[in-house]
Amino acid sequence: MVGLLLLLLAVGAQAAIRFTKEPYSQDALHGRSAILRCEVEEPAHVEFEWLQNGLPIQDTEQRFKEGSNLQFAAVDRHRDAGSFQCVARDVQTGDEARTANASFNIKWIETGSVVLKQPASAAEIQPSSTVVLRCHIDGHPRPTWQWFRDGAPLPDGHGSYSVSNKERSLTLRSASPDDNGLYYCCARSAVGSVCSQDNFTLNIIDESFPQAVIVPQDLIVTKNEEAMFDCQFVAVPPPTQEWLFEDSPITNRSKTTVFANGSLLITQVKARSTGVYKCVGHGQKGKALVLKATLRLAEIEEMAPFSPKVLTANQGHRVSCAAPRGVPTPQVWWERNQERVPSAGRVYQEAEQLVFTSITEADAGTYTCHAANKAGEKKQELSITVATVPKWVEMPKDSQLEESKPGYLHCLSKASLKPTVTWYRNGVSISEDSRFEISENGTLRINNVEVYDGTLYKCVSSTPAGSIEGYARVHVLEKLKFTPPPQPLQCMEFNKEVSRSDSGNYTCIASNSPQGEIRATVQLVVAVYVTFKLEPEPTTVYQGHTAMFQCQAEGDPVPHIQWKGKDKILDPSKLLPRIQIMPNGSLIIYDVTTEDSGKYTCIAGNSCNIKHREAFLYVVDKPAAEEDEGLGSHTPYKMIQTIGLSVGAAVAYIIIVLGLMFYCKKRRKAKRLKKHPEGEEPEMECLNGGALLQNGQTTAEIQEEVALTNLGSSSGASKRHSAADKMHFPRSNLQTITTLGGPETVPEDLQEQG
Repeated sequence: MVGLLLLLLAVGAQAAIRFTKEPYSQDALHGRSAILRCEVEEPAHVEFEWLQNGLPIQDTEQRFKEGSNLQFAAVDRHRDAGSFQCVARDVQTGDEARTANASFNIKWIETGSVVLKQPASAAEIQPSSTVVLRCHIDGHPRPTWQWFRDGAPLPDGHGSYSVSNKERSLTLRSASPDDNGLYYCCARSAVGSVCSQDNFTLNIIDESFPQAVIVPQDLIVTKNEEAMFDCQFVAVPPPTQEWLFEDSPITNRSKTTVFANGSLLITQVKARSTGVYKCVGHGQKGKALVLKATLRLAEIEEMAPFSPKVLTANQGHRVSCAAPRGVPTPQVWWERNQERVPSAGRVYQEAEQLVFTSITEADAGTYTCHAANKAGEKKQELSITVATVPKWVEMPKDSQLEESKPGYLHCLSKASLKPTVTWYRNGVSISEDSRFEISENGTLRINNVEVYDGTLYKCVSSTPAGSIEGYARVHVLEKLKFTPPPQPLQCMEFNKEVSRSDSGNYTCIASNSPQGEIRATVQLVVAVYVTFKLEPEPTTVYQGHTAMFQCQAEGDPVPHIQWKGKDKILDPSKLLPRIQIMPNGSLIIYDVTTEDSGKYTCIAGNSCNIKHREAFLYVVDKPAAEEDEGLGSHTPYKMIQTIGLSVGAAVAYIIIVLGLMFYCKKRRKAKRLKKHPEGEEPEMECLNGGALLQNGQTTAEIQEEVALTNLGSSSGASKRHSAADKMHFPRSNLQTITTLGGPETVPEDLQEQG
């Protein structure tokens, strides 16, 4: 039992509510925000309640619980006075804890009025009587006060009045008309400063003091017009009166007249006549009474011009007309067709604004804003256009356009405001360039229709009131053409299934019903491809000796030999005298120097192919002990050696080729008899371990050949193989027109089949 009790006590001790933040007393400003904080160590299952003077607080807009804290949006010195306490309660155990009380030291200052404390009413105030005024401005902490008369502060230590800060009062010991004026008070504290709202006007009447009977009024006149100021005072005995302009007395002159009744007349008012005029009355006692009036010339400035406005139909709009600067302030009104816009209706004038409750096309036109005062009248015109949503005249429609010809897509619409037309191609805006033109009426012109122009087009016609859009799909009728176009010049190697008689012009004709026919002519050249009979070899010579590179080639047409030295073609017409290209193709360099060292390339080509061979020239210094024979003396022997090796290699190559041709012929014949008993075309055979033959050449040979650009050949030589691959056509669809080549050029196996 004792252990259970200890356990319960331990649990209770652990569950006790402990505050980590508690509210504390603090300063606060009336009308400003504040917060009282309350937080516990373990807030789970804990709810909070706030008390004021022991009573629960209900949430309002100005004072509410935010989480566990009490938030004040605006502290009130009356409602928020007293003590506040936070109560934390565990909803599971029922345990409760309370903070210490806290309160606000609320600082405030409030305005009030100035009241007459002595005598009891203003009617009892007589000359030389005591007048006491009290300022009802209060605050905490206590503010300091200051008194004012007619906007000027009353200085301290004046003999005619006294100020009591404790009583917040002003005492006039012997009031006189000299003390007349508007009295008010202001107060200042740490909270801020305020001035009184309802003030007191002291007006003591003494017949010996001048009193205003007629007060002059401000005048605005036009130039050269006359101006009359009226002014009159009374007093016992009667007062004297004078007029001042810029503090100088006014006398009767040609343009100014002071009448006996006190009025002032100014004739032919000029700019120099404008200013402040003072009417001054002098009595037997007291200070002079000064009345002021201002004379100004009437004027009106020009009005700011309007920019044309585009307003959307079926919507409300307001257009303002600012009055120009002028004296007096000009009056403003709107007119249309020389008639004033009414003050009510669907279109009316409100103050300086032209109002459309729901504008229509009929409201479009010119409106005039007028402004006038005594100086004259000004006006400005406003052009209003009413924008409507476009309507279709001709929508875009699907079209079939011809390739390489102009094409048109129409997008014609109308609205009260000219629509803006924008075209889109596959969702991308079309800008005018060399391919597209957009006319003023919205028609899209495709200057030169391409195949890829066959796609979806969108036309958008818009005004500020809205837009409409239309779609058109274009189908392009392709023109009749060869793809790819046949090369005008094509070469084939002699004896690779062609002969000399196959040379000539061939015409390809294609036609259809809608577009007629097209023709392409190809010139076929049967040539013997270029081969080297003698190739240049690396050569080493001494400086000052002669170097020679030999290069001979054969083919049909006869190859032309060119040399390239140091990556530049050697032009025979521009060569130095010591460098010559011989008729047999050899390159001779006399009196060599180290600058001649480098790579030299022999280029041999005809109208069908081109080949090149490279060799290096090494120029070395001649040793002093060596005789003139030098290394160059061995050149004839090396030439004979090179010629012998070349001839031997050529003979060996011819024997190998003839053997392979004989072997392939026998093998094709055997396969034809075995696999193609009905005369089908035999498949291509392989030579040299699988290299495919194309037009009688191995792939390696074809890759070696390049187009001869500066010897008269065309690009067809390098492209004939790819073109031949694309010109495959089913044999069953071929018809014999004529036989290309003589029987001597046709292989025996084909002669046997045909």
